Amino acid sequence: MISLLSVAIFIIPICLNLINLKYLYDVKNESNCEEINSPYINVFFDFYIVELCLFIFAMILLGYLFHNYKKISNVFKRTHSRLFLIKLSKILGNLFSKNKKIIESFTLLVSGIMIKLLYDIGNEDKCKDVAKYIREYLFISQILGFILISYNLIFHTI
Repeated sequence: MISLLSVAIFIIPICLNLINLKYLYDVKNESNCEEINSPYINVFFDFYIVELCLFIFAMILLGYLFHNYKKISNVFKRTHSRLFLIKLSKILGNLFSKNKKIIESFTLLVSGIMIKLLYDIGNEDKCKDVAKYIREYLFISQILGFILISYNLIFHTI
């Protein structure tokens, strides 16, 4: 049951990445969009492919861990293995908690560049009709994400 829940958590980002990839693929391959076909489109296309691969890899790894929990837990019953996991979790926890603002700032930058790219595509006469509703959905969701990340960056100091 837990493995199904953990797999379901990864479904939403995978679907959103697939929507982004489909739209960027359509824009890249549209013959009328040659003027807007900038390196930004290729960078974001590659970024979403890497992110999609990471999500799928994490989903497979998490499913494997939950499915083989009894076998794996026997390996980590030894004191040396448990101490290693505790140290690793502390190092990773400190890494993410101390660099939280840097990670959020990078996410804000990526979201802002994507908003600018979608805005430029929307203003291009020949290119704005390529998957128009997907572009509008992505534009609105990127703006909402930008606002939420900005709010979190400014008002949360923890």
